[in-house]
Amino acid sequence: MGTPEFACPTLQKLLDNPEFEIVAVYTREPQIAGRGQKLTNSPIHELALKHNLPIITPKTLRNIQAQQEFIALNADAAVVAAYGLILPQEILQATKLGCINLHPSLLPRWRGPSPIQYTFFSGDQEIGVTIIKMDEGIDSGDMISQQKFLLEPQSNYNSLAPQLAKLGANMIIESLKDLRDKKITPIKQNDALATFSKKLKKEESKIDWNESAEEISRKIRGLSGLLTAFFEFNGEIIKIYEAEIISNDEAHKPGEITIDAINSEIKIQCKIGQIKPLILQKAGKNKVTAKEFLNGLKHFKS
Repeated sequence: MGTPEFACPTLQKLLDNPEFEIVAVYTREPQIAGRGQKLTNSPIHELALKHNLPIITPKTLRNIQAQQEFIALNADAAVVAAYGLILPQEILQATKLGCINLHPSLLPRWRGPSPIQYTFFSGDQEIGVTIIKMDEGIDSGDMISQQKFLLEPQSNYNSLAPQLAKLGANMIIESLKDLRDKKITPIKQNDALATFSKKLKKEESKIDWNESAEEISRKIRGLSGLLTAFFEFNGEIIKIYEAEIISNDEAHKPGEITIDAINSEIKIQCKIGQIKPLILQKAGKNKVTAKEFLNGLKHFKS
């Protein structure tokens, strides 16, 4: 049960392992996407089609018909990775081993839909993957396994999500085997330590220059390649994919842009410190370096 690209390594791992038989793939309905506004299958849908797997795309799992269809599969377990639909109790209890969820955070920290982004936003030093047996709460199920590692200073959402997806796929395989062979007893989470992420909206990607350079850098890293942090320049929306922090403060107001034409650098004043964008993108254009961006401007002040 999964939808975005993040879930694909898990499905592929299950496909590659002869110990597992996939009786069905659940994913979200095709969505209207792209400039052509065409119905588009999810990445998991496309991967399932490639391997001729049965595909089920319910709008909800809360009705009796959907629940009976699921129960009739007689599955030993359900593997859930970024699926996007709520699983009611009737689904959670319908398999022998339960619904096993891959969650990209160090639970109970960052439950909810945006754990990777919030790990960056909060300046956490560590990140990882937790495999849980789902209950009716939000990522509150008992923990089957957890692995963590240090967050690299230059990593961002775009580079980290595939790494976590691959790690989680490997962990899912081992967790299923351990549950099947009764080698592990899931451990309850400490609810008192729980923190929550929320679903991000596009407008939250706009940079607030009244925040510090550190806070803005975290936002850029956490959103890079997803919603992507942006600001307005000469009436245009400019996305920032990568940036450096400059600790020195100059006599500029937050949001004021300084262009160094000699070194092909852009500096933007924050409440505390400055940032230097490295990779930018205008609406409808390709991503470019700061130098290429400046070369494309007909007029600018330095």
